[in-house]
Amino acid sequence: MKTLLLSLFTAALITSTATAQTESYSNCRNGAYALSDGSQLVISPSQDNDLRYRRLDGTTGRLFLQADSSYLSGPGWANAKDPNVFAHFGGCANGSLVFKQDGKTSTGKRIPFPVIPMHIPVKGASVYGELYLPVNHKPRAVVILHDGSGGSSAVYNNYKQYILPLGDIAVFVYDKRGTGRSTGQLSANFELLAADMVAVVKAVKAQAAVKGLPTGLMGESQGGWVVPLTATLTPVDFVVASYSLLIAPKEENRQEVLHDLKNGHYSDEDIAKAMQVVAATDQVFRTGFSGGFAELDALKAKYKQEPWFASLQGDYTGPILNLSRAQLDSLKQTFPTDIQLDYDPLPPFRRVNVPMLWVIAGKDTEAPNAGTIAALKDATATRKNIDVVIFPNADHGIIDVRDSPDGPVLLRQSAGYFDLLRDWILTRQIKKRYGDGLSITNYELRITN
Repeated sequence: MKTLLLSLFTAALITSTATAQTESYSNCRNGAYALSDGSQLVISPSQDNDLRYRRLDGTTGRLFLQADSSYLSGPGWANAKDPNVFAHFGGCANGSLVFKQDGKTSTGKRIPFPVIPMHIPVKGASVYGELYLPVNHKPRAVVILHDGSGGSSAVYNNYKQYILPLGDIAVFVYDKRGTGRSTGQLSANFELLAADMVAVVKAVKAQAAVKGLPTGLMGESQGGWVVPLTATLTPVDFVVASYSLLIAPKEENRQEVLHDLKNGHYSDEDIAKAMQVVAATDQVFRTGFSGGFAELDALKAKYKQEPWFASLQGDYTGPILNLSRAQLDSLKQTFPTDIQLDYDPLPPFRRVNVPMLWVIAGKDTEAPNAGTIAALKDATATRKNIDVVIFPNADHGIIDVRDSPDGPVLLRQSAGYFDLLRDWILTRQIKKRYGDGLSITNYELRITN
């Protein structure tokens, strides 16, 4: 969620290139592949024209496009040096893949999941989504995905719709209003997004292929604010929230700034000054970038030479400080200024009475988790149908990281994460340990020892 303003501002600037973007939605290389060695892997988009492969154990890497249309990848999250993975895709018609990793070559074919495209009317718009079904047999459950923040197409960019059907779970992934092939204006109003999701739930439940199945919601990142609220508005059987928060968006921004300042070893006095600036950016945000600048400009003039001032980032404080007034004026024409900074996610969370799974990234730099873990600890003391798994070495996205002098180094998806999602969705229980995932109690013991 960090740098949300900048990412959406960039997205707004490139909306005029919609033709090229629309063409990219039809990338036939996306999907799950069955390899000749008996394993499976998933291909999804990465940055630029590159791709990403993911194995079910969490091993992953960015596949860098080469001049001959092949791809290569080195060890780690996104490394082209010392490549140990080489991939070559056949044409769209045959869906073939040659995949060489660590000297071992396998051939593969794209798995032909049955896919049902759907256009669903919502208030003032229509959302587009696709229902992915397991091959050759009836699914045992269905999950409706709500993507996180940002203006990109979830249908095109997500990958859970390829992984979960391998475990007998149908998945409906959809573009939020104003993104991808959905219509309407991009919004970050949680009530509106939840109302959209209610319509989606009803439409998906009516599909013959999944009618009568256990139906649940999964929200990733910002989606974790939406799915509990949705679950209070329409009947569902379970809820999954992954690397999400149970604090207000305003507090998320404040905690992100605070995290960076503490890592910079600034004094309490400096941090108190910085929080004045953060509060001023709150007001600018609340007005939709139309007011609050007099106070902000005064604080910038007062503190801009302070060593800590350049460290101010967060979800929106840094962008507001760094974008020009003209850029902010342009931004408010396309950015969803209906975000509720003071939205309290705890009341709807507490009203959810179906089983919930919360997956937390222990080293999350984009969704500070201390307040969320505290709320979950309180809830699990009296509720037996809430499960919590914390991957202690994971950053946002449940991506394992290694600390370095230059900051966290991304490594791979946390081992056990995909197995956890599959098993819990099918059983709504945790009966074993997944990778290095920990309960709240064991996580607290770990960080205090």
